[in-house]
Amino acid sequence: MAMQESCSRRTLLQIGALSILGGVASRTSTSSAAESAGREERSCSFILLQGGPSHHDLWDPKPEASAEIRGPFESIETSLPGVRFGSLLGQTAKIADRLCVIRSMTHQFNNHIAGTYITLTGSTNQPNQDREAHSDDFPGPGAILNALERSTPSVPRSVSLPTWLSIPGPSNRMPGQYGGFLGSVRDPFLIEGDPAKASYQPLSLSLPDGMNSQRLGDRLSLSTQLDRAARLLERGLDRQYDRLQQSALDLVVDGRVRKALDLSNEPAAMRDRYGRTKIGQSLLVARRLVEAGVQFVAYNAFNQEWDTHGGLEGRYKQIVPPVDQSFAALVADLEERGMLDRTLVVNTGEFGRTPQVNKDGGRDHWPNAYTSVVAGGGLKRGIVLGETDRHGGEVLTRPVAPADLLATLWHQLGIDPATEIHDRLNRPHRVSDGRVIRELIA
Repeated sequence: MAMQESCSRRTLLQIGALSILGGVASRTSTSSAAESAGREERSCSFILLQGGPSHHDLWDPKPEASAEIRGPFESIETSLPGVRFGSLLGQTAKIADRLCVIRSMTHQFNNHIAGTYITLTGSTNQPNQDREAHSDDFPGPGAILNALERSTPSVPRSVSLPTWLSIPGPSNRMPGQYGGFLGSVRDPFLIEGDPAKASYQPLSLSLPDGMNSQRLGDRLSLSTQLDRAARLLERGLDRQYDRLQQSALDLVVDGRVRKALDLSNEPAAMRDRYGRTKIGQSLLVARRLVEAGVQFVAYNAFNQEWDTHGGLEGRYKQIVPPVDQSFAALVADLEERGMLDRTLVVNTGEFGRTPQVNKDGGRDHWPNAYTSVVAGGGLKRGIVLGETDRHGGEVLTRPVAPADLLATLWHQLGIDPATEIHDRLNRPHRVSDGRVIRELIA
């Protein structure tokens, strides 16, 4: 299998026209824009603040608690009567009446890799220890969408940006993001780079000198025939291989993804509205990719940026305002464009932080209770689901597992969570074993 997948990657390079700067890997199945245009298909923008954001200081403040529980920040009113957020979430507080705030998220894994894996897959079938991604992992949402695609590709169905989440190790691959048992050919399409920088050019998709679309197609056809004759493919891989090659050709000839990434076409005022930061401009790119027909866009926050075991106050004054501004801008922008009901926005970490501030002025890992925030995608507005105790340490009502949130995501994307996908041994697996959160559905 590894040899076959490396052949696919080499063939992409042989095309000669798909030059991806910054070491981007592109191995994905893609969706048909014509098919998307023919039906009102929902999309998803999935924001992962990896490292464990503190629910006490953001979404679930405890203003009546003692100082060591309350933390360094005051709480503020929101547009939802009786609901308060942390004081650094001023912009998001204004749009709280458009959000579903799930304050009763919970699971049992208290390290980053395990927590990220269950957040992205819902799977508890893993050791609670650090490890890299491998071929037996449960696939992430983008890979599952690629596997379920049955039409001719034109734009990627799933995109990750601005980088993969990585860990120390030989491969630096954090599990949960990739194709897992579906194979790496199902990986999301990675668009790498910081769109807030003037030098941002994540994709160079121009044709080489002397090459036009017809010649490129002829070369691709010849390459396919020679390569197919040289390889023995597993059942079904040859079809996926064809889609992979076609997606590279379409990215060159069609250019919708390239146009979506070109922020020079976006009004300066809109860029300012999202914030001229990595997350701000990345979420603007995410909105443009959804407009271009991409169904699932994952934003991966800088690895463990939110892992504040010490110095939480200073760190949060730096990292929370850009998230507050860009998340609020994305939700409001989607609504103003008439896109919010068909675009599910998820904002979550892999777990929360301990109720008590530690001696270093930080909080430690805490999966027992934390908050995820969702908006749009056919969900109700202005909902707070579940509650934690007066210290924010344990869930009191309506516990929600990561698998439940993912089951709800699939339901809102029009995919039955009981849908089966098959691993390399043709063993069936449900897309999600979670329960749809019916209280959130409009």
